Amino acid sequence: MFETLMRLYNGGNGPLTVTMLSNAVIKGWISEAQKQEIIASK
Repeated sequence: MFETLMRLYNGGNGPLTVTMLSNAVIKGWISEAQKQEIIASK
């Protein structure tokens, strides 16, 4: 799931938002650390 979300976030230019990433953490799809790594990939 992490790789898919990373691809969809695409450095902030993809269809995925930070809010959606937060929801993924709540649902247990990724960890908070993985969320921060995706956001830092800008």
